[in-house]
Amino acid sequence: MLFLILGKITNSAFAQDDSTLKQQKAVFILPLAYYTPETRWVFGVGGATNFNLGNPTETYESQSVFGVAYSLRRQFLSYVNWRIFTDQNKNLFSGEVGWYDYLYFFYGIGNEVNESDSETYDAKFPRLRFDFAKQIAPSRYLGVKTVLDHFSFSGFDPDGKLANEDYIGKDGGWNVGLGPAFIFDSRDNPIYPNSGWFSETYLMRFGKPFGGDYSYWEIGGDLRHYKSLSQTVIWANQIATKFTTGETPFFALPLVGGNRSLRGLFEGKYRDNNLAFIQSEIRKSIGNRWGLVGFAGVGNVFSNLNSLADRAKITYGAGGRFRLSKAKKLNLRLDLAHSPNEGMQFYFTFGEAF
Repeated sequence: MLFLILGKITNSAFAQDDSTLKQQKAVFILPLAYYTPETRWVFGVGGATNFNLGNPTETYESQSVFGVAYSLRRQFLSYVNWRIFTDQNKNLFSGEVGWYDYLYFFYGIGNEVNESDSETYDAKFPRLRFDFAKQIAPSRYLGVKTVLDHFSFSGFDPDGKLANEDYIGKDGGWNVGLGPAFIFDSRDNPIYPNSGWFSETYLMRFGKPFGGDYSYWEIGGDLRHYKSLSQTVIWANQIATKFTTGETPFFALPLVGGNRSLRGLFEGKYRDNNLAFIQSEIRKSIGNRWGLVGFAGVGNVFSNLNSLADRAKITYGAGGRFRLSKAKKLNLRLDLAHSPNEGMQFYFTFGEAF
């Protein structure tokens, strides 16, 4: 029903502009309404702008997304994020600025937790992510990643794990990190790719050298591949890993679940020092605006490699897509996902999972 209503609204709103969007930047400002299991319904105002800083045949399209919203779980979100390519893709700027008053869920640490241990806590924090990469060869970038958060926690359950067990980071404070990154990007379109490869590998140092309160290392890798099976069918795949060592605070531990990684798992239910997962998706377009997808994934969080395959998490599901503009590729996404021994999860949001 939501897709049909939005289809009617956007067809009317953009009917006059759609034919000229190829020659100018596209700006979408809409009442924001989306749903994830971690937030329930979220309402606010959000938008996105797509633009090009060079010759469209030689320069990737850039995008910035912004929003201010409030959820039925009493979560407040305000954010701007961006991914900007300069002329001929010589430089890549990406990042996020935001302020959040959020309610999070915590079950403990490890890939086997008890539902009865579920608890919530409140977190208030500003967030800054700023990444810069310079092209060193066609499709290859070398750059730096930065992370800056300042957490203030409250609302711990007096009978819960966070209040009664010794978890690193439960007193809040600064979490600041810096490190190099290498990116390979041969996708035909970074916002909605039909073909090509994307990979990012990084090493980050967190701690006192940069003003942070927690000293640890993080190594991450993200590999994606997109292949057109026909004019209307795309096969997308992703493999991602993350490893941490040192005094990693509980809120920075790698986790699975949510609307991007292994949909069907509640985000934050499973977290540990390391993670690895693979997910695959078939995307079928129907006409100019509509689409269907089917997806599946498997992965886990783990403390050491010996426990990687122990109680591995399997997820699968299907969904629908609605493109806000025929000329600019920005989709509304509706996914239904499931994992064995978990409930059915429902996601209604913007953009693709990966």
